[in-house]
Amino acid sequence: MFRKGLLAFLLILAFVLSGCASPAAQASLPSGLAPDKRVVGYYAQWAAGRGYPVSSIPATKVTHINYAFSNVSVNGECILGDPVADIEQEYTAAESVSGKADSSAGTALRGNFHQLQELKAKYPYLKVLISIGGWSWSENFSKAALTDTSRQAFAKSCIDLYLKQYKGVFDGFDIDWEYPVNGGLTDNGRPEDKHNFTLLLAELRHELDAQGAADGTHYLLTMAAGAGPGMDQHYERDQIAQYLDWINVMTYDLHGTWDKTTNFNAPLYQDTNDPGDSSLNVDAVIQDYLGAGIPANKLVMGVPFYGHVWKSVGYTNDGLYQLSEGPKMGNYELGSLNYTEIVSDYLPTYKRDWNAESQVPYLYNINTAVFVSYDDPDSIAAKAGYAKDKGLAGIMIWELSQGNAYMLDAIQKGFQKGGTPHTAPTRDPNAVIIPRPFSAQFHSVSGITVDGKLDDWTGDPTFTLNDKTHLAYSLSSGSWAGPKDLSGQIWAGWTPDGLYFAVKVVDDVHVQTSADANIWHGDYVEFQFDTQLEKDRDKKSMNGDDYQIGVSAGDFASVPPFAYAWFNGPDAAGPITIQQAQTKTPDGYILEVFFPIAVLKGITLNEGAIFGMNVSLSDADDPNTGQKAMLSTSPTRTYADPTTFGAITLVK
Repeated sequence: MFRKGLLAFLLILAFVLSGCASPAAQASLPSGLAPDKRVVGYYAQWAAGRGYPVSSIPATKVTHINYAFSNVSVNGECILGDPVADIEQEYTAAESVSGKADSSAGTALRGNFHQLQELKAKYPYLKVLISIGGWSWSENFSKAALTDTSRQAFAKSCIDLYLKQYKGVFDGFDIDWEYPVNGGLTDNGRPEDKHNFTLLLAELRHELDAQGAADGTHYLLTMAAGAGPGMDQHYERDQIAQYLDWINVMTYDLHGTWDKTTNFNAPLYQDTNDPGDSSLNVDAVIQDYLGAGIPANKLVMGVPFYGHVWKSVGYTNDGLYQLSEGPKMGNYELGSLNYTEIVSDYLPTYKRDWNAESQVPYLYNINTAVFVSYDDPDSIAAKAGYAKDKGLAGIMIWELSQGNAYMLDAIQKGFQKGGTPHTAPTRDPNAVIIPRPFSAQFHSVSGITVDGKLDDWTGDPTFTLNDKTHLAYSLSSGSWAGPKDLSGQIWAGWTPDGLYFAVKVVDDVHVQTSADANIWHGDYVEFQFDTQLEKDRDKKSMNGDDYQIGVSAGDFASVPPFAYAWFNGPDAAGPITIQQAQTKTPDGYILEVFFPIAVLKGITLNEGAIFGMNVSLSDADDPNTGQKAMLSTSPTRTYADPTTFGAITLVK
């Protein structure tokens, strides 16, 4: 009892002494920094190799640095991401923070770790966290989080490596798992990741508190969180905040060159003319996190110090919301430009526009047909002002080497001034905000056997998809060559136990190589459902009553049929159990499906019930190229906007 009580006292004492200090730490902040706001800058381990060593960081303009990244081993433990950059690179006197060259002695600490240590010594208020994972190195998180034993091993390995072996460099951990359940460069997720992530954070918090008690400090624990629709598929957001000092919300890459149509990387608000998903703007993301129960003072809002660049863009609207031929190469990455690169290579010869609603700039050059979406000091100040007005904990930056001092100064300007007033459109609470793209009736059925045949179905199909008015997506202008390339007939019916569909697909080349979340790289049929329809019309992004389900017939040889829910109502994304049967035909295939009511939680199946739905046919002739065309019952269909779904009424 005495030992337990002593440990508890030490933990509480450590928290009181250091955890309740002002955001940066106990040491005095520079006069130019807002005392109640964090400025968290990611610094990438490869930045020095691009001419931006640690000594280039304007440390008087940030409160915290997240060093990116630590890797996670196949055994689920923390390991160095790049040992050469981290601990081996010898800095010259001209490159180093202290003005002294790194020691070549075998035991001496070198590399970025030593430079960060020197930076902290020079600026005692500065805190440095090791960011673990990232998009490229998240594949082993699921294994690390799987069991009590694996979670303990992960936490111990991270503490042993970063707080003991390299003691004095880091003040905590930033967990950048992109993302629990699915995502990342290599997707090794599983449905139980959602809960296991909460348990992993709890274990890390417990072990960090114990180590902090021993070291007389409070070690920080933060995370990088995704932005956009469906975040409740990845996180137990009502649980995780209790273990975290704050959450860095990645409110950027809301649009990019993976979209063929140009749009804004990080719009603060949605522009009225934006044809995209209404959830893909900074304000919608922050409101979503606040609505999920995350306290405002635990949210740090991300801003990009980079932009996205498209090529072969039409001149209408100075290139905004126009089709492109894809990404243009930047100095370092395809489709991405550092802000410093934009300033030197694009601003002098491009027309700069400002979107007053979205509060971001954009560039276009009619001679090169190149469009750039980016942030600059004006938009950064507007976002920092928004963070101040909403009572958020501060601003996070990806990534410091991509920007300059003017961008950092704009953050403090926004903290001081506040944001630009924004008035949301007033709406009649009884009005239908977005007219439905179509409406249809499903008749009750009986005697349907799911056998991949059409024998049980009578009458005309409920939907026919066979012309360009049904084209919801096309990789290029010639990607859909007509009904012989891709078309379909769809019969639909209902019983109190579930929904039946028969889909006769014409497809000149049938391709499917996956029986997992990647079925969208091949041919499949997509079903989208919104069980609430107009009852939650103001939540235009996918949420806990919405579904996006792909059903694949396989390849009729080695790849089996498969069904996967990318949005799965209140449940995590993952494979789902339905009845399905498929038959190969001379010009395509027949797919028959039964969705039991247990799969579509929240749906009502009785006469007169109304819900939202789309059915779409996706075509891929080459698995290496992926999706080339999609025909849909809704030509405005997007993957994550239920207002593009049609209205279905159930009748006898």
